[in-house]
Amino acid sequence: MTPKFYDITLAGLLAAYALALPVWLIILTNRLGLNRDMLVSVLRMSLQLLVIGYVLRYLFEVRIWYLTIGVFLVMVFFAARTVVARTGLRFKGITLVLGLAILVGAGAVSAVLALYAVRVQPWYDPRYFIPLAGMVVGNSMNGCALALERFYSAVKENRALVESLVAHGATGKEASRQMLCSAFRASLIPTLSSMSGIGIVFIPGMMTGQILGGVEPLDSIRYQIVIMMAILASVALASYLILILEQRKFFDEYHLLREDIFA
Repeated sequence: MTPKFYDITLAGLLAAYALALPVWLIILTNRLGLNRDMLVSVLRMSLQLLVIGYVLRYLFEVRIWYLTIGVFLVMVFFAARTVVARTGLRFKGITLVLGLAILVGAGAVSAVLALYAVRVQPWYDPRYFIPLAGMVVGNSMNGCALALERFYSAVKENRALVESLVAHGATGKEASRQMLCSAFRASLIPTLSSMSGIGIVFIPGMMTGQILGGVEPLDSIRYQIVIMMAILASVALASYLILILEQRKFFDEYHLLREDIFA
């Protein structure tokens, strides 16, 4: 017997939006100053999902490879811009460097997913490629934001130590190595924690969606394993690459911290 798929009606959506009311009351009661942020976040989420829904419906119909790649590149660009906004760092070339790190990390992993893990035919089929790549890019974005923020903060807080090591003959790379490793470790902790609790503490969104859509649990498990391993690889690659690239930008040709960044 085929499992019944329950459609979400307008009333169901309104019930879901109503879940934000207690959150809003907590924010208002405690004067946290997040009223506007919460409203903007909910509205942006709704609008962006509505837009991507129409875009995906069009892509599913035409199935043209360069449109699929174009959407992927747009996702990478906005991911880089989001990291810049989240970290608050502003120096020349940061968006380009972040975009490159996410593109390499998420792009390589997405290609392996499409060609070898899921074996999509054709590989650019947007019904599979875009959702899979979206999850990979989104997690890479979070990893890069965490890694970059931790690395920058650590170097800034330990500036005296870094400059002392450089004064004693260490290169900028050597002087900040421990901080880079610590930032990289921090970028992996959310993913590793999620992997440790998955299946026992919680059932992830993709697996839940597939089960609700009628997919057999064991089939959805295989997809989820593939996704989690892809997320781990993409977060690690993108985060490590951005740390290496930004480490070079933090120092000048004399291995001194750049004043325009750490003023």
